[in-house]
Amino acid sequence: METRRQAGPAQGIIIVAIGLLPMMAIVALMPIVPLLVKNFQHVPNIQTMAPLVLSAPGLCVALLSPFAGWAADRYGRRNLAIGFAAVYGIGGMVPFFLQDFTALLAGRLLLGVGEAFILTMGNTLLGDYFDKDQRAKWLMWQGIVGPACGSGLLSASGYLAGFGWNFSFLVYGTALIIALAAYFYLYEPERAAAPGSATVAVASMPFPRTMMLRIVVTTFVLAALYFVYTLQFSLALDTLGLKEIHKIGNYSAAAAAAVPLGAVVFKLLARRSIRLQFTVLFLLLGTGLAGIGMSRDLYTVVGFAFVQQVGAGMCIPILIGWGLRELPDAYRGRGMGLWTSAFFLGQFLSPFLVMLMRGWFGGLLQTFVACGLICIALAVGNLAFGRRPPTPVQLPVR
Repeated sequence: METRRQAGPAQGIIIVAIGLLPMMAIVALMPIVPLLVKNFQHVPNIQTMAPLVLSAPGLCVALLSPFAGWAADRYGRRNLAIGFAAVYGIGGMVPFFLQDFTALLAGRLLLGVGEAFILTMGNTLLGDYFDKDQRAKWLMWQGIVGPACGSGLLSASGYLAGFGWNFSFLVYGTALIIALAAYFYLYEPERAAAPGSATVAVASMPFPRTMMLRIVVTTFVLAALYFVYTLQFSLALDTLGLKEIHKIGNYSAAAAAAVPLGAVVFKLLARRSIRLQFTVLFLLLGTGLAGIGMSRDLYTVVGFAFVQQVGAGMCIPILIGWGLRELPDAYRGRGMGLWTSAFFLGQFLSPFLVMLMRGWFGGLLQTFVACGLICIALAVGNLAFGRRPPTPVQLPVR
């Protein structure tokens, strides 16, 4: 009898690295937005177009991830992971070699295509390679490593920008290293590789539409609320009278130190019910957001931001872990593609949600309070009326 290949640290580390690429897509360029405005001042509406350079890949991810998930189930994971990690890296470095704004946008869109596929493959492989407890461990490490890498990436990008506006794009070459490591260490999971296995599974059981709808709606709502803090906290500090950019950065960094703690809390709760996990998550997010909006002292604001960031550190691991646990193996790629699309669509629409709520409630701080109360209401509703979803039908164990 043929022995099943077991995944280990090498595969886990590569999947953690893949999970950092979406963060890299935005964070690597944050320090150079003023340089883009200055260098391309001849471009019409550059004040709007420069931030669009940061957000363009996210829209690609939202649009293409469902197709990436279908391709994962149809053609397998490994080769797509390797190929689109290379696409991500090449697209990311295009502006270094072709220094005009059209090439810059084209490169960012190409990076977004690569990101849609590589992130879907990474989440799918996490479910293929590891059982529930091992997934929780690697999701925890992703939550711990991400903030540290983000800080280092900001520093590296700022340093490279000293040589020229386009030098920061070289950091995307990291994806080529990930592609090389994936070539040597990733392998095609047996359930995806076995001839006819996906076909037989699809024929014998329908796509779990109801469960997928719950996952997509929950992910979209959480992402829209999750990014209220990420995209608006610096403006909230400005509203409270903090004008110095470096101090805003320092306060934000102090709060962000809680993200790894959130990842650890997730690991501690990973064996508990998903209802409890979501209740704790919504309570932390809600308390933090509402507290930020009601506080008028900067130290109190940072304290509540710390609470919110503990919840933020739990958010993505809980959502991914829930999706991987509930989706049947045969539809894991499609499920993770739809999950990725919902998350990035929530990210893209979050600023529009804040814009609407500012008009309704009279200001940004009031919007923070409203979003916090929504989260707390969701926590109470989940605890009072939530039910454990039915155990999904699994394919026969190999």
